[in-house]
Amino acid sequence: LPASGSGIDLQQLLIELNRRECNEVLVECGATLAGAFVREGLFDELIVYMAPALLGSSARPLLGLPQLASMSEKVSLKWQDVRRIGDDLRLTLTPV
Repeated sequence: LPASGSGIDLQQLLIELNRRECNEVLVECGATLAGAFVREGLFDELIVYMAPALLGSSARPLLGLPQLASMSEKVSLKWQDVRRIGDDLRLTLTPV
């Protein structure tokens, strides 16, 4: 697939996977790729596992998103499910 900026064009990737009859795509990744999918609105559901621990401000972020200039730039999500898995929480969210 053709590159787009710093990587593969995610929209074209999903189009190609659809052409190959892949109807569901699970993306388990780091903050950079996860942030790219969220920024481009290419997700139907976000599942986040959260441990009861604080790592500090220098820890890796959950999503690589640009700094917001105003609250109108936020990514709004809707709660679908919250479950306790052992000591952790599993949050299931969808875009509004």
